[in-house]
Amino acid sequence: MEKLSHATENILDENVEKLAELFPEVVTEVREPDGSLRHTIDVEALKERVGDVAEGQRERYQFTWPGKRDAKQEAYRPIDKCLRPCPEESVNWDTTENLYIEGDNLDALKLLRNTYAGKNAGKIKMIYIDPPYNTGHDFIYDDDFARTKTDYDAESGDYDEDGGRLVANPESNGRFHSDWCSMMYPRLLLARDLLSDDGVLFVSCDDGEQGSLDRMLNEIFGNDCHLGALIHQRAKGGGQAKYIVKGHDYIHVCIKSTQSDVSLARKKIVQGRTYVVDGVLCIKNDDVVRKQFGKYDSGVDRRCFYEQLEQYKGIKKKQEIDYLLRQGKLFLEKNSEGMHTICEWIPVNSATSKIYSIIKVLSEEGKKDLEGLGVEGFSYPKPVELVYQLVEAATLTDKNVIILDFFSGSATTAHAVMKLNAEDGGNRKFIMVQLPEVCGPETEAAKAGYKNICEIGKERIRRAGKKIADEVEQSNRQLKLGEEPKKVPDIGFRVLKIDSSNFEDVSAEPAAYTQESLMGLADNLKPGRTAEDILFQVMLQFQIPLSVSIERKSINGSTVFSVDDGRLAACFDRDVSTDTIAEMAKMEPDYAVMRDASFAGDDAVSNFGELFKTYSPTTITRVV
Repeated sequence: MEKLSHATENILDENVEKLAELFPEVVTEVREPDGSLRHTIDVEALKERVGDVAEGQRERYQFTWPGKRDAKQEAYRPIDKCLRPCPEESVNWDTTENLYIEGDNLDALKLLRNTYAGKNAGKIKMIYIDPPYNTGHDFIYDDDFARTKTDYDAESGDYDEDGGRLVANPESNGRFHSDWCSMMYPRLLLARDLLSDDGVLFVSCDDGEQGSLDRMLNEIFGNDCHLGALIHQRAKGGGQAKYIVKGHDYIHVCIKSTQSDVSLARKKIVQGRTYVVDGVLCIKNDDVVRKQFGKYDSGVDRRCFYEQLEQYKGIKKKQEIDYLLRQGKLFLEKNSEGMHTICEWIPVNSATSKIYSIIKVLSEEGKKDLEGLGVEGFSYPKPVELVYQLVEAATLTDKNVIILDFFSGSATTAHAVMKLNAEDGGNRKFIMVQLPEVCGPETEAAKAGYKNICEIGKERIRRAGKKIADEVEQSNRQLKLGEEPKKVPDIGFRVLKIDSSNFEDVSAEPAAYTQESLMGLADNLKPGRTAEDILFQVMLQFQIPLSVSIERKSINGSTVFSVDDGRLAACFDRDVSTDTIAEMAKMEPDYAVMRDASFAGDDAVSNFGELFKTYSPTTITRVV
């Protein structure tokens, strides 16, 4: 019986397969130290197929830094980790399709890649990240390739053999740029893999690494797919700058492929219409009907209202507007002063224009967003409106997609996704990833009771979701005759935490084992791990999304999981009866998996396979 691997897939092996599809003749075999054979690429044969190459000391255009090679290798290195479910910290665990992943985002991207990328591409339509800006300090992302100062000095050539300095290397211009690039590069490589073919990546940054990020994205995505940078005007001006007041940041934009139908659009309101409300003539302003008028309220004195309208075709116009509002062809847009504007949509296929390169949303709005929810302790959250506009631009024509943010912070992206779904009826899902960075005892977050950043983000989603649901329900209680009620969006999320593999490492040399340790390996499951923990590790191996439905069944006293409406059947109990296995087989799942410890002996393992051959021959069976 074939066993499931505990580690993530080897990306380098995948790349060999891709080259083999293009040039089968460049594939060869090499023998490993353990005597096994594996496929690899004959570099000389590949050179013959691609012609002249840049190698050795030959001059070429390139972007490099000390540690780049290690950063690439880190992206490709498999890991033996898992995602452990935490229903007690989640909201609407059984029904939600949103995910909150707690742990290092490099590990998270590798774990997600098997299910959400490659042959399964098409699930993640948009990625937005706001990574830590390079402020000249070491990073909390302590990757294996992080440069120490000694490492940097040795690789950069800034010191001679006797330790003498060769060139100036201030902290603001040396190793901290390398650290930041090495931190970002593998994450961007994996982010590209995770995007759907028509997917879009947005990356926020400031001047500090604007140039480095620009060149990294050109290299990873290609010049044609790196569309450039939006300007986020985040401040009004002023400040104490000596020369230039920096009132903006950048948002770099990349697409996965120029061959796909990628849309970056914004809503466009009809031109040239004239409306009368509360006796005020509303005319077009540029391409938007936006003349402000007094609050449109069905509770006003209708006689007075109609009298005011009569000079502008009166009741007929009022009735027309009321009818179109009920039909949803018009809507009322409210500004911060409580005034309204009547607006009308054109159908989506003709109502869109390209996203504009300058987005004006003040950073102080992000702080207000959190304060409005009663959440304290996050210094520089991105404004909801900023991310809202990006999500809307990337998903205006497809509202049933996944949005990923793997530098989640205070979870602004989750808030924006829920808000947009509530307003346009979309079914966008979010995946948030955040390192549980500890809040120092002197911070406002710690004083507010938060132990780490993840606690802030999860609480923000809970409160934002409740507020959004309450607003939708309140709006539905005030519907006019003929109006359709709004749908409460998915405001839940499943919390998953990255941890070491659920299973003990049994790959050590025989001499490393003692009699006591061998007895412990009778069950290779680590202490404290649950059946649900195993299930989520198995789901990733079978490329099953982490948000699908999970049903627990009791069959002959054993717990059997039916995942994704029966796509996977799994049982991890001990001493599972033949009758239970037969019932699992009669469910006719695509996949079935059990533990070694579930079987009393080799005969029981054979029965597992034979029973499925009898009742469900197409099921793929595995043991973990």
